[in-house]
Parts: sequence; C-alpha cells; structure tokens
Amino acid sequence: MSTPWTTHIESLRQALAAKDRAAANAAVASLLDANAPLGQQWRQIAELMRVSGELTLALRAIDAFVAAAKGVPAARYSKVVLLTQAGRLREAHELAETLPADIPDPAGRAYLLGNTALTLGRVEDAREYLLTAVKHRPGWGPAWLTLSSSGSLKDNPIGERMLADRAAAERQPEGDLARYWYAVGKLHADRGEHDDAFGAFARGAGLLRRLTPYSRQGNESNAQAAMTGFAPGFIERLNGQQRIGTGRPIFVTGLPRSGTTLVEQILASHSAVADGAELNLLQHMAVAAGGISGEAIEGHLAAGGSVEKLGSLYLHLMAERFGRDGRIVDKTVDASRFLGLAASVLPDAPLIWMRRDPLDSAWSCFRTFFIHGVAWSYDLTDIAHHFRLEDQLVAFWQERLGERLLVVSYPALVDAPEEWTSRILRHCGLAEEAGVYAHHKTERAVATASSLQVRRPINRDGLNVAAPYAKHLQPFVDAYFG
Repeated sequence: MSTPWTTHIESLRQALAAKDRAAANAAVASLLDANAPLGQQWRQIAELMRVSGELTLALRAIDAFVAAAKGVPAARYSKVVLLTQAGRLREAHELAETLPADIPDPAGRAYLLGNTALTLGRVEDAREYLLTAVKHRPGWGPAWLTLSSSGSLKDNPIGERMLADRAAAERQPEGDLARYWYAVGKLHADRGEHDDAFGAFARGAGLLRRLTPYSRQGNESNAQAAMTGFAPGFIERLNGQQRIGTGRPIFVTGLPRSGTTLVEQILASHSAVADGAELNLLQHMAVAAGGISGEAIEGHLAAGGSVEKLGSLYLHLMAERFGRDGRIVDKTVDASRFLGLAASVLPDAPLIWMRRDPLDSAWSCFRTFFIHGVAWSYDLTDIAHHFRLEDQLVAFWQERLGERLLVVSYPALVDAPEEWTSRILRHCGLAEEAGVYAHHKTERAVATASSLQVRRPINRDGLNVAAPYAKHLQPFVDAYFG
C-alpha cells in the first residue's frame, strides 16, 4: 500500500513527462508539506526547480536536503551553490563564510567567496580570497580570471605572480587554461602591451572555440525565427488580448559589452526600480509558447494557450527571483532574439536597445570571457557574422515597434549622460530622481564583466578602446564592413 508521499512522487513523474509546470510544482509542494523522507533526492529536486525558475520551491527543497543531512557542511555548501545560481549573492557569501575552510576544498571555498565578494563590490576582500585560491591550486584559471577583473593590475605585483604561474596553468584542463589566458590578456592590456594582450586573448579564445564550436547556420536560423511571423498589426492584436498589467519588467538588450549593464545600473538607482540582472526568463516563456516566432505564438494560442497565461508565467518567475515589489531590469544577453515574444505578451514593458561602435564592441567581446559561453565571440569573423545578424534584428524591430523601442547609442550616452538618462527615464515611465544621475553610488550586486565599471561615474574610458588593436582586428573589419 502506497503512502501519501509516494503518490506525490508518481504525480511528479507524470507531470515531468507531460511537461506540466503547474502539476510538477504542486507535486513538489506536496512532497515538502508531507516532509517526505527523500534524503539525497531533495538536492535533485532542488536543482529541478531551480532550472525551471521556481526558486521558492528550490530553496525549500535544498533546506529539506540540508535537514536530512543533519546540517553537515557539505550539505550547506550545496545551499551556497543554489543561492549563487539564484542570484542571492549576499546570502550565498554570508553562508559560505560559516563553512569550514576545507568545504568543498580550500581553493574552491576561497574562489567562491572571492567571486561573491567582487560582485558585492568588496574588491580588497575579493583579492585576498582569490589569492588564497591560487595558493591552494596553483595556475587555476578561474581564480586568476576573477583576480584580473578586480581592477587594473598595471602596477600591482599580483600581475607578476600571475605570469609566474604559467607552467602550473598549462597543466590545467583546457577550459581553465583558457580562463588563465584571458586573465593574462587583461594584465597585458592594463600594461599597454597591446600585441601581447591580443595574443593572450586569442589563445584563450582558441581553446574555447575547440570546446564550443560556433554554428553560423544555427545562429542565422535563430535570428530568422526571431523575425518571422510578426506582420504589421500582429503585436498590436496580441497586446489587445492581454488582461494583466505587464509594466514591471524593463528590457535592456543589445550586444554584450554595449552599455547594457550601465543602463541597468542607472535604472536600478531609481527608487521605483528594485533591481536588475541577466534573468533568462524569456526562455521559459518561449518554451511555453513553443518558440520565439510569431507563428509559434499563434500556434500556441490556437491550441488553447493565452497571452495572459504567458505573461503571468514571466511575471511569476520574476517574482520568484526578486519578490513582488518594484520594477525590474531584464538585461538578458540574447533578449534580442525574444523581442517579438516580449513585445507581444508584455505590452506595458519598455524596450531599450543599446548600440556601440562596432569596432569597440567587437574588441570588447573578443577580449571578454563570457561565463555562460558565447561561441561567436571566439573568432573575429564569427563576431562579424553575429553582429550583422544583430544589425538585421535591430533594423527589423525599429520598423515594427517604432517609438516603443528606444535605441540608445553608448557614445551618445557618454557624451550627454544627463540628456540620455532623462530620455531613458521618460521611456520607462519613471519620474526624475537625483539618484539615477549618481548611479555609481548605488550599492548592489553586479554579476557581469562590467561590475566595477558601473561603480564609477560615466566616463569616456569605453570609447575608442579598439584603436590600439586595429591591425589585429582587420579580419573583423573585412568581414563586417566588406
């Protein structure tokens, strides 16, 4: 005879097989309410819920796992990992500090604390932790990469320690070695050693390109789908079917390193805006809709779906991450590919697209190690290919959306920050506030490559950054402008 909690397990299996999010959530909630004796399985359930964006259930499940493990440090470390993945970096840092020095191992603990400290703006603490990490694990690329991003190393002895660690780095797995070379590239760039910098970045990119090949055909197909089925009037018709308020999210898209994090920081400095991040929530809405094209959305609605349910899913997942108060900036890197879906389902959400000088943008992308993997950034001609697709997308959406899409030039924002900040506020329906003009004073976690830059006043340091590397960037120039 089955017990009540085994019935819930079977319900969960059936829900997962049917891809029924609501039923899966209900089954997990029932298991938690019944205090089911699942032991180690709670960690698997926590990960399942995290991947689906259901962070409340994920955190309850990881707490059940910790309780089942009687609070041993290794189990609490699993919660640290989940908190980090859920964007709750302050909580993750504080919990990690309570763990013994050997959990998960001395280098791993120090690395995690260094990363979270840096995202919280605690630069000196971050460097101390990260130096501890490479002391315990010489040549470890991830730790050196984060150290390199903690500020200029031009006159810092840390740079020489990094270079001296090369032999140990060469014995690391390819992915970690690639991170080491990106760190070395950053060091040479800080020192103005441009040829050496390019060579180091190119070596790191070459390693990553072998690990994650770029599919031009796949990227082209995705971009085409993003523009298919959105005939004039389509978006407006679906907007008229939306019955819930959808003004909470503010979408900021554009190429990586184009100023999206700066605009996020400006907006997050407003009292009406709670926070922002690369949320990746649009992917969940796309899965529910069956795709990103207008044809996929139309098919979903014809099969019984609704614009209201799609919008509710996005807003629910946003609340899971940030709670229910305040507006949120969504600056997911590839949001450009979901813009038609967002515009159709979330009619009240402001849309902003950042643009930067192509050469500056290309160099910035090539020299950046993207934590989630951006396969087109490992080769200059692939970067040109991707940029041309994004140019097609922005032109298409400017035509389709008109004034609903605010296109912001990064150089223009730098040259006239007050004028453009005011325009951005108006576009988002936000009142003027002094805080947004002093955004660098806003204390918040920023988990992107621009985390330190946005803690400084707007400046011209990001302009003409490609000039010293012009001879190396010729393959991009030929492929993009040719």
